[in-house]
Amino acid sequence: MAFRRDRVRPTHYPKLPFHIIRSAQLLSSTVVACIMFYFLKELAKDNFRLPWTFILLVVVSLLTIFSLTTTIVLHCFYGLNPVLNTLLNSGLALLWAVSFSLLSWWSSGTLSHVCSRDNWDSELGMSVCRLYKALFSFSLLGLLSTLVALVLDVHVQRQATARGRFQQIGLVAADGKGARTEGHRGLVGHETNPNPNSSIAGQMRGGEGYALPDEQFAYGDDTTYHGAAGQVGRRSLEERM
Repeated sequence: MAFRRDRVRPTHYPKLPFHIIRSAQLLSSTVVACIMFYFLKELAKDNFRLPWTFILLVVVSLLTIFSLTTTIVLHCFYGLNPVLNTLLNSGLALLWAVSFSLLSWWSSGTLSHVCSRDNWDSELGMSVCRLYKALFSFSLLGLLSTLVALVLDVHVQRQATARGRFQQIGLVAADGKGARTEGHRGLVGHETNPNPNSSIAGQMRGGEGYALPDEQFAYGDDTTYHGAAGQVGRRSLEERM
């Protein structure tokens, strides 16, 4: 079945901030995941123990990529629910905050030095220093972009709640106005009867509402047929006999 845009529920997210923030989240998560996979591969090759900071960074970066992929599909085909996105970004922001705090504490000595040959003996050491600083920078970007996305979710959710409250108030006001109008019409219709004689006749006959006019019950005394010109009288039954 062909995809139709008119079947997608409209979203309340502003397009430009929404996609810019999500692009920053995707970029930071991808870079952090790539650096972490490189470090974990080198550590596993040399039989070193994997630090919990690296494992947590891998987990949060992969979860962010998975969350962005899932929510963009929902946004395109079904419409993104601000409540769902708020819950997802809240969990991701917590994980990013813990991971960034551990990374800052664990690599503070490396981050405080310049990546030069004076501090590092070889090109490999200088490359590792640059990777640590890139990891720190993109982890900070991931944390900040997730926090900004969470603020945007809360803002959109409040706007949607306020919009729904105003619509309900408008519907209640419209219903009250319609009820007053109908009541006014009924009152006017009850007070002003277009046929006052019918009500009097109905009361005399013991009924209410519509009353037959008196002309339907009155018959003339002359019941004879006068012919085409009124010259030939109608013979009575005695004359026929």
